[in-house]
Amino acid sequence: MPLIRFNEHYLVQDGVRFLMTEDGERPVACRVSHGALQDLATKVSSGGSDGDIFETYRNLIEQAASDVYDADGPTDEHGRFLVTSEALVEATRR
Repeated sequence: MPLIRFNEHYLVQDGVRFLMTEDGERPVACRVSHGALQDLATKVSSGGSDGDIFETYRNLIEQAASDVYDADGPTDEHGRFLVTSEALVEATRR
């Protein structure tokens, strides 16, 4: 089932941590890595901080997080669904 944004809050730390939800009630912890954000910025010829890149491409990143969740994809050491460079490339193909 696709995830949707849980709230507007996010934390810039080792990339960006953010919450999504499947049912509107339970948060699903996600993280996009610093490397994935920088790869995305390079690909689209933009720059900025991790937070700036996240805000600009948030919809794409959230779509990738939903895809990772649906595929029971990788998680980081804290159990957050991890959006990688590869996941972002796949999301841009949609």
